[in-house]
Amino acid sequence: MNRFRLTLLTLAFALTALTASAQIKFGVTGGLNLSKLSLNEMPDISSSNRAGWYIGPKVEINVPVVGLGIEAAIEYSQKDLRQKQDVTDAAKTKHYRSIEIPVNLRYQFGLDALAVYVKTGPQFGFYIGDNTWQFAQREYKMKSANINWNIGAGIKALSHLEIGVGYNFALTKYAKTLGITTGSDKQGDFKANSFQVEVAYLF
Repeated sequence: MNRFRLTLLTLAFALTALTASAQIKFGVTGGLNLSKLSLNEMPDISSSNRAGWYIGPKVEINVPVVGLGIEAAIEYSQKDLRQKQDVTDAAKTKHYRSIEIPVNLRYQFGLDALAVYVKTGPQFGFYIGDNTWQFAQREYKMKSANINWNIGAGIKALSHLEIGVGYNFALTKYAKTLGITTGSDKQGDFKANSFQVEVAYLF
């Protein structure tokens, strides 16, 4: 029992020491969303990658010796989603606007002058816009919130400038068609995965 208590005290002391040595930095992040629309139950609709963007404040909490850290941001995001009914139809692009809150676990290694980092974690999105969409010749009911998952990697220069790339997997649907139909025109939904290019500056 005494050994157990000693172990707990040791872990608590180590955690306190690491927290005290943690570096907290604030900054701004922004970049490109290269998004591909994924449509369900609509084989007659095609999609292609379209470039959008995002920007917002960011915070990083890092433990220098261990290399582990956490980052979070609040971003205004626009994903451009493009659909085409068939080869004769003109392509149509819709703008999916949302507030995104990514929370990533980071591991960083290297020197202050130049370091490499990898990160992963959930991203919580909150749609801002019309409740319904006329899109892909269907009417959609937009979901107010969704969950994505991030993976990414990049470099950090002079402890301030970060340049990285990542991929954002949609775990939940963005919208569903209104009503349930029969036959070939079944109820559908859509979501979008995004390749991201990020630039951040930490003060």
